[in-house]
Amino acid sequence: MNWKREVVEDPYISISLVILVILVAACFYVQSYVGVGVFLLLAVYFRLHQWYLLKVGEGVMLEKTQKRLRLHCGEEDKWVFHLENMGFPIWGATLKLSFKDIVEPTAHPYSTGIENEIEVAIPFSIRKNEKGCVSLPIKGKRRGLCRITHLQLEIPHLFGSGKVLLDLLDSVPTTVMVFPSSSSVRMAEHKLTLRQGDVATPHSLFFDVFHPVGTREYVQGDRFQDLHWKATARTGDLQTKVFAPATQKEWMIAINLSDRYAITNHLEDIIKHTAFLMQLAEEQNISFSLALNVRTSGPTPYIYLPPGSGRKHRQRGLEFLATLSTDEFTMPFDLVLQHMYLQRLVPSVCIVAGALGSSEEAILEKIGKRRALIFKLDLEEEQGVVTKWSRTWKISS
Repeated sequence: MNWKREVVEDPYISISLVILVILVAACFYVQSYVGVGVFLLLAVYFRLHQWYLLKVGEGVMLEKTQKRLRLHCGEEDKWVFHLENMGFPIWGATLKLSFKDIVEPTAHPYSTGIENEIEVAIPFSIRKNEKGCVSLPIKGKRRGLCRITHLQLEIPHLFGSGKVLLDLLDSVPTTVMVFPSSSSVRMAEHKLTLRQGDVATPHSLFFDVFHPVGTREYVQGDRFQDLHWKATARTGDLQTKVFAPATQKEWMIAINLSDRYAITNHLEDIIKHTAFLMQLAEEQNISFSLALNVRTSGPTPYIYLPPGSGRKHRQRGLEFLATLSTDEFTMPFDLVLQHMYLQRLVPSVCIVAGALGSSEEAILEKIGKRRALIFKLDLEEEQGVVTKWSRTWKISS
């Protein structure tokens, strides 16, 4: 654990030591041994005072375990920091924390500095060879990933003459992620797709072979593997399995964060509407995937969340959205669409958000020819509207 150590000593202590040495010499000269003893004891006291300031805080360590606290906007929890002291006991110390205003303390007074950075001071004491923790009650304020930007431990002297400042040079591994809040979206009605799937529906050309719902009499043309042998043995006539009608129901949400040469000004609105779409997909048991034109390392050169469903999958999607910022390195959105088109990653329904140019619309037209329904997320009077996409750019001759 690397600390930057600074000792703030009362300037009168050094002056007092010099005066005491002069007084001890004077007492020797006049042979006043009582005075020599008194002044020596005072000199020892001031020297021990300096020695304590030099040694206290040397064995303090912050636990480096990776832990991430997840919150929604307005949700409260405790941000816990674990410390261990292998040196002198520490009493009356103060742990000072600085972090962005993504979260705010709820039980401790705090001040707001430059760039909306919050500074909070927490009382702290710990004995020798003891492990302790500091708990900071917080509340999610806005979307983002909150890290400790500065951690300082201020240890005062036992008698108030001086203090030691320990500034942590290492990064603090524990973080707080605040998920984005959702904003409602009006969605246009769309027809079911003509693709094989496992989502039950009253009318479909396909069936879920893993969900038999009964039997019927065999007719010529039925597949051999669909015969129900137990029902056949019971009735004495060939019986065929009847399966529940099903179709594919999957969304892909593709977001273009770029607008010309910068991040779009509607970033927060797009994120809120996307969070609502993922919530809607979870409620309706619809599988969804997510693509963002943010450069990253991995199998794909951009952020891509493979298809999935349920609460955990939605949480993974919210984590991607929570970490987005205006400092992201983006790639051209048409390259993202081209990669998804070539890799056949686009499912039956594709919802695109953000600015679209002629190159993006040309690729979307190719995707639409593969029987994929393409929808566009637009912002109308601070409300999200999902409507069926139609090409507006003319084909160059």
